[in-house]
Amino acid sequence: MRGHNKQDLSDLNYLMISLFSNKVNVLIVGGGDAAFIKCRTFSREGCNITVVAKEFCKEFSELSDLCNIKLIQDEYDKSYVDKNHIVIIATDSKDTNEKIKEYCDSICKLYVHCADYKRGLFVTPVQKDLSNMKFALHTKNSSPRTALFMSKVIENKICEYTDFIDYTFNIRNKLMKNKDKKQIMNFVCSEDFYFFYALGVQDVIIKMFYGVI
Repeated sequence: MRGHNKQDLSDLNYLMISLFSNKVNVLIVGGGDAAFIKCRTFSREGCNITVVAKEFCKEFSELSDLCNIKLIQDEYDKSYVDKNHIVIIATDSKDTNEKIKEYCDSICKLYVHCADYKRGLFVTPVQKDLSNMKFALHTKNSSPRTALFMSKVIENKICEYTDFIDYTFNIRNKLMKNKDKKQIMNFVCSEDFYFFYALGVQDVIIKMFYGVI
């Protein structure tokens, strides 16, 4: 295809985007453990989820009362794919999985292939939701436990800056109509300015350099 770069799948690169989860419809095909884990993950993030399977593992009973999850006991049909933005392929049938993948490719749907993540179009990273920041992380060599450990390291570091992050939000809001907003925010979001913030003289410094606060 035009514009597509050929690459070895063993050297995958990742593009991260942030979706408005309450607007995203997710189809999960399959009712086993892998399907349950994906369902729990996407439901916690607020996506609208439809799970289609001939049978559901007992863990799905934990999710049956959630308003953003619909469980449908049925055979797979491509009409379910048409109504959703994202598809999770998680059946125990190789033939069915291949049919879903081929149909998703034909109509340009994003999908996860639970049996072989490299055959999908995306993977789900570890996510951390803090009071004023949210970040996602995964390793390049498929080690979820490592990603989980490192996400905790990053979370702890970000928490040290919680008040400072709130301060930068406040300054940005005050500067919305200021012609020098970009220049001032570049200065505020820097290690040099954080030094002054830690000393408690941040407002004085901004007023000294830019005449505003």
